[in-house]
Amino acid sequence: MLRLTHHIKIDLTIIALCLILNNISGYAQTNQSDAPVFYGISAYYGQFQVHTKSLYPYNGTHPYGIEFEFSRLLLKDNIRETFGTFVKWGLGVNYVNFNHADLGHGLTGVAYIEPFIKAGRRWRYSLKAGMGVAFMSHPYHPESNPQNLTYSTQLAFPLFGGGSVYYFFTNEWAIKATASFQHISNGGIKQPNLGINYPVIALGVEHTLHHYTIPPAKRLHHYTKAKRMDILLGYSLKEDTTHTNNQNVITGIINRSWQVSRINAITVSFFAEYQESSEITSTKDQWSLAPLVGNEFILGKLYFGQQIGAYLLKGQKAPNLLLQNYYLRAKVNAHFIAGVNLKAHGRVADFLSIQLGYTF
Repeated sequence: MLRLTHHIKIDLTIIALCLILNNISGYAQTNQSDAPVFYGISAYYGQFQVHTKSLYPYNGTHPYGIEFEFSRLLLKDNIRETFGTFVKWGLGVNYVNFNHADLGHGLTGVAYIEPFIKAGRRWRYSLKAGMGVAFMSHPYHPESNPQNLTYSTQLAFPLFGGGSVYYFFTNEWAIKATASFQHISNGGIKQPNLGINYPVIALGVEHTLHHYTIPPAKRLHHYTKAKRMDILLGYSLKEDTTHTNNQNVITGIINRSWQVSRINAITVSFFAEYQESSEITSTKDQWSLAPLVGNEFILGKLYFGQQIGAYLLKGQKAPNLLLQNYYLRAKVNAHFIAGVNLKAHGRVADFLSIQLGYTF
């Protein structure tokens, strides 16, 4: 009987694995896909934004990191009819070093959507927005890290928006350049929470094992511009400025949306907020009221909105008259909607809340 030595067994195993991978790759390359999967890796470099005097010690700091992405390009006709273009959705895992001993580093996981402005055979241009969760290494501590006023919990919530340019030197391989604005904060769960804001430029490569064809441009069918009314209630639990008490925040929003394109709508909202706090003695000072106007991206059953407004009644906790509102909401069924909402003042997040509502 022929006996195989240990080295021969290892060599045969490697050969078998190579043959399997080659067959998988060959199968993928010879079968047309209308939803090719891409794998990407990018390195990025940024600039810390000093949005308040308390953060001036970090002026000139340059965060840097690496990102791994898994994404799927949707090429079916119904996607183009819905969005007016082809769309990618994806997941990313990022490591970022904030390049300062106080700030440490972060590991983030994000989900994003990426509609293409142009999707040619070689050159492709896209917009990109997403959110997720992050593990932060060096939160504020009154004794060990008192200088870091940007975040005070190891769990944080990143948000980002930007755009990418692709050059496909083959149908499967591309060089990608991305510019984006990144924000990380804990949504007001614990103080201090001034947040980390930094624009970044990234350069990377993408690859797919699938064979695919970008469909030629064609005239899209007519669509009906929809109108929508949302009534939402929101809840958040945040820490007061003394770091000793949790305070309940209850919000109500009436939102009116007018669709102006396949993926855009104009919104007008009325926002009401009640913040419970042991620091406020007057009931009136616990209330805030404000009208809001903004833009909403309609992404199938997802709505991603950005709004700005001014207080008609400003609670004691509001630092200035202007506020911003960012939301991601999903249509559960014909009449119910749910999502998350971030309220901010300038570049400082106030609180992150969950929302439930009725839509018609």
